[in-house]
Amino acid sequence: MKAVLQRSFRLLRTAWAVRKIHQAPNAESKALAQHALADILAGSRGLPMKVGQVMAGMGDDSHYAALTQSVEPWPLQRMLFVLEKAWGHPAYMMVKSIEESRSAASLGQVHKAWLNGRDVVAIKIQYPDMAQAMDAEMKLANWLPAGGPVKQWAFDMDAYKKNLKETLHDELDYLHEMKQQMIFAGSVKVKGLLVPQTFPHLCRPNVLVQTWVDGVRLSEAARWGLPERLFIGRTLMQTMFQSLFEFGLVHGDPHPGNMLFQYDPVQPTTILLDYGCMISVDETRRKALLKLLLSSRGECTSDPLATFSTLGFDAAKLRNIEAKLPALMQLLFRPFIEERPFDVEHWNLSEGVAELLGDGRWWFRSAAPADLFLIVRVFQGLVTQLALLQVKLPWWPILQQALHEKTITSAKRWSVDGVDVPETVAVSGSATELFLLLQAQGKEPMRITLTAASALELESLMPEHLVQEIKDTGVDLQAIRQRLIVEGLEPQPLVDVVISSYHCVIELR
Repeated sequence: MKAVLQRSFRLLRTAWAVRKIHQAPNAESKALAQHALADILAGSRGLPMKVGQVMAGMGDDSHYAALTQSVEPWPLQRMLFVLEKAWGHPAYMMVKSIEESRSAASLGQVHKAWLNGRDVVAIKIQYPDMAQAMDAEMKLANWLPAGGPVKQWAFDMDAYKKNLKETLHDELDYLHEMKQQMIFAGSVKVKGLLVPQTFPHLCRPNVLVQTWVDGVRLSEAARWGLPERLFIGRTLMQTMFQSLFEFGLVHGDPHPGNMLFQYDPVQPTTILLDYGCMISVDETRRKALLKLLLSSRGECTSDPLATFSTLGFDAAKLRNIEAKLPALMQLLFRPFIEERPFDVEHWNLSEGVAELLGDGRWWFRSAAPADLFLIVRVFQGLVTQLALLQVKLPWWPILQQALHEKTITSAKRWSVDGVDVPETVAVSGSATELFLLLQAQGKEPMRITLTAASALELESLMPEHLVQEIKDTGVDLQAIRQRLIVEGLEPQPLVDVVISSYHCVIELR
């Protein structure tokens, strides 16, 4: 009970610190608040520290970078009890010697050890009772209120929490991690890539033993010569492309602490560590994603809405921006479309999407499946890695080198079957847009503008709780839809009600 209360207090402090960042009046205050949050997260381990590592991204200059490097490890004597209980023997019956840890992370810490005169290993030991602690933190996180677009536009937070819980459950099982690491090592074959060898007879659910490897971090490798940096960039790109499109098993945690690099003027080595967070992508979704990429290049044709739906997107929400999906694909897959080496520093994707979709970008984001977040994070990690290395590489030729020709051909010939796409109702009228205003007392109003045809899909577009609250005021949304189909989409007010603490106005203009 005491531990739960302590974690409750940390989560509340975390929420308070995040609020301080958002309310900071200037850059200096914001930086101080970010450092304060990093200190809280680093002292928490478990789920809060995992959140901090995601916030840190791939850079070593982030306010949260310390969370990806190491936090203060526990003394060896404190961890020996955990290790010996897992092995069922005194530690020195299994290893010749073991050092104090220099590398502590969110779920456990790593110790360098010698099995005999030859084998030098890294022993990752999970902190005691971490599984119960993480479970308690997930339950406590459910108490924290949601706000902004997450609340207003019905992002499926339950699905995100379920996906997060499953991912964390996998990370807590070191035997599962060992198997994933062995599968990855046996499948992905890229020049310059090293996956450390595991020692299965010494691994346990809370202990992972693998070959010890030395190397430098990406920030230091970024100071090497251009040929070496280009080689590393190709290795990183081919590793991601091959693991995603060929095998559907992707390293899903691209923060700096999970990579090391060894210098060689001919073939530098990229070492991938920590296989607890792996992304599994089934063959159908792999083909759908590759199909979108290929069609954006003009290599084949596709139905964007149906193909996005196969990836797990909500087709009803995407219907609002269907006409803009081809242009959106040009933005999303731009690095693969350009034939010359691509400069990721000039890829202003967020700004481009905002300019293309406006408020409609919320429909795209809320339509996305929960597990897509991890894949997006891997792509973002790759972009950040290439930016740190300051290299420009041709994405399309490197993709072709990473994949078998039959994989690309199969994706070109693949077609969507059985996707439930809502039927389109063609209705004429002079209105050009649907305008929605949500005004809460004392807060900035939320304004959203969509195509006029969106008025026919109000119930499927709005969050369920908002639809129900509107209906509770006596407004019949189905009747409004039927009237618009008969009379046409002419400028007119559709809804003007007060629900909960909001004034909701919907009108055709």
